[in-house]
Amino acid sequence: MIDYIINNAFGCLVFQNGQSTQSPRTNLSYVKHLCIERLFTYEGYLKAVQHVFEKRYRIPLYLDETLMLVPTQRVRDHENIWINYASVVDLIVAEDQLTLIFSHEKKLMINLKIESFQSQIQLLNQIRKHKVKHFHF
Repeated sequence: MIDYIINNAFGCLVFQNGQSTQSPRTNLSYVKHLCIERLFTYEGYLKAVQHVFEKRYRIPLYLDETLMLVPTQRVRDHENIWINYASVVDLIVAEDQLTLIFSHEKKLMINLKIESFQSQIQLLNQIRKHKVKHFHF
C-alpha cells in the first residue's frame, strides 16, 4: 500500500510497504497515471468534484478504499506531498506541524495545520460516500 508520494530531482519517490521506489514522473504525473489505471482522468475527477461539492482547491483524490490521496499544498507545487490517508494509522499534532504515522511505522512530518488536514479528510469522506452510493443501485 502506498504511504505517500514526494517529488525529488529525478521525478518522484513512492513510499510503500516500508520502502521507496523512484519514478521518472513528477508526483502529479504519477497520480494522473494512477487515475488512468482506474479508467478516469484526474482532470475529469477535479471537474466533477468542483461541480458536485463546490470545492476548488486542494481537492483530495479517492481512488479506492486503499488509495485516498490528500495533497499537502497546491498540487503543482514541487514541495507538495500526496499522502495516502488509507495508510495513516496515527496522527500527532504540534502547533502548525503534523506527524503522520503509517502502517509500516514510517513517520512523516509536514507543516500543515490540523484544521486544514481535517477539512480535506472531511471532503474526502464526502467524495467517498458519494462514489460508493453510485455502485449500489
